[in-house]
Amino acid sequence: MSRLSRRLRSHPRADWLALAEAWWLLLASDLCLRLFPFPRVDHLFSPRTASALSGSSVGQQDVATRCAWATRVAARRHLWPMRCLTRSLCLRWLLGRRGLPAQLRLGVAREADGLLAHAWVELQGQPVGEETQEVNRFAPLS
Repeated sequence: MSRLSRRLRSHPRADWLALAEAWWLLLASDLCLRLFPFPRVDHLFSPRTASALSGSSVGQQDVATRCAWATRVAARRHLWPMRCLTRSLCLRWLLGRRGLPAQLRLGVAREADGLLAHAWVELQGQPVGEETQEVNRFAPLS
């Protein structure tokens, strides 16, 4: 049995469902980004927000952690490498469908040989599934 399947067996059913959902969303969003302009893809993958998740911030953090985990694992195990924009569109959609109003952020950073761009998701002003110091390297675009 593979190491991944042993690890997944220890996760609850909600993790499995989030992982499957993330895998298909990554595929769909990546293909759409290759075929259509970004504003159209952004609109397509804007979550039709479910009712706001009630409960404690700990419950919301658990949901955000599960969605970030599912997106990260699905991206690592995909058919081809998934870029940060594809991962961020997926994560924002997953969070929105679970009642968490996440925002997609795009940013740039100056490097010695040019500019770097990065996409990430924020929930209540905090990056989800990303290190804060890594995200702080990038100046957000308005």
